[in-house]
Amino acid sequence: MLSNVWFFVDERGRSPVREFLGALPVKERAKAYAYIEELRRNGYNLRRPLADYVGRGIYELRPGANRVFYFFFMRDSAVLAHAIRKRTDKLSQRDIELCVKRKKLAEESGNSQVKDLL
Repeated sequence: MLSNVWFFVDERGRSPVREFLGALPVKERAKAYAYIEELRRNGYNLRRPLADYVGRGIYELRPGANRVFYFFFMRDSAVLAHAIRKRTDKLSQRDIELCVKRKKLAEESGNSQVKDLL
């Protein structure tokens, strides 16, 4: 079990994942939040079909056609870094690079990039 699941907060104070989830239809949003709760409960043990390892320390939650990318932070927490609606079989390298960049920012700045607690 993880102690916390955090939303990444960018330098403008916005939370891209929270905004993405807020724009989803109610059923899709509920499914995504159920997957996030499973992440909190199962942490590092969460596996397919709910989650998968993307690479470079980045994982994805897989609620339907949506993807919520996350990384583990400070041993017992996870940070939701990015979210997309998947339209092709292959993930965009641009999306992965954005997640890696946000992971580095969070690691370098500590909690200042992960203020929004879920």
